[in-house]
Amino acid sequence: MHLAFVHAHNMFVDRARASGQPEAQVFDVAARELLWHYQTAVIREFLPSLIGTELTDLIAQGDRRYYRPGDPFIPLEFADAAYRYGHSQIRHRYQLITGDAVPIFPNLLGFRPIAAEHRIEWTRLFDAPGAPSAERAKKIDGRLIGALIGLPVALTGASDVEEFHSLAVRDLMRGQGVGLPSGEAVARRMGERPLSTEEVGTTNAGWSSETPLWYYILREADVHHAGNRLGAVGSRIVGEVLIGLLDLDPSSVRHAPRSWTPSATLIDLLMGADR
Repeated sequence: MHLAFVHAHNMFVDRARASGQPEAQVFDVAARELLWHYQTAVIREFLPSLIGTELTDLIAQGDRRYYRPGDPFIPLEFADAAYRYGHSQIRHRYQLITGDAVPIFPNLLGFRPIAAEHRIEWTRLFDAPGAPSAERAKKIDGRLIGALIGLPVALTGASDVEEFHSLAVRDLMRGQGVGLPSGEAVARRMGERPLSTEEVGTTNAGWSSETPLWYYILREADVHHAGNRLGAVGSRIVGEVLIGLLDLDPSSVRHAPRSWTPSATLIDLLMGADR
């Protein structure tokens, strides 16, 4: 995807030159167009599917209740808990192009040039008009695939401690290390009913304390939305921070002239840049 956005940027460079932009302004115009298109996709495509259209619209209209900083920053509750929800969505295998699905490790490890057989047909990962439905991500349910519980040494570095190769352990240790509040504490602060111990499902493991925020957000999504999107706590954190950061950035699409409109969706950008 990083490479696809590089190509998309070059596509906007070509457009800027074709429209007669002075050469000294071509890069800035192309960078702005790519950024604004990406940010539009976050607001119009990504967030509604992750936190719901109603809450996305509510926050976009100014209902930011908790993320209201004087200066923009990324809260630990976002970086070390809520936005790590995606770890639960990673699949064992991915269908990239025609042929067999490939395992995420070692085939898609990264840190090397993209092999020809790993070139992505974007309509397999993103819905597009006229194409079959794309492959869905795994549910947000608190369960991580085996490949993430035993991460490759290339990612973790050498360690004799077996637990350090588990992404779940790393996520939990990170939250504990920075002193994050429990999921129940955040829910109470937001006026939401905390999940019961049965809903969290940790009692069988012998856990009697309140739930680490990262795991709570995963279980909340599963309990309230069958793992298809985030629950109330996770949604508020993710939605308010992402939209709030855009609001606090005077160069973001949230401050674009009213006359500006996007010319492409996310799949348009990816497919257009791939041609």
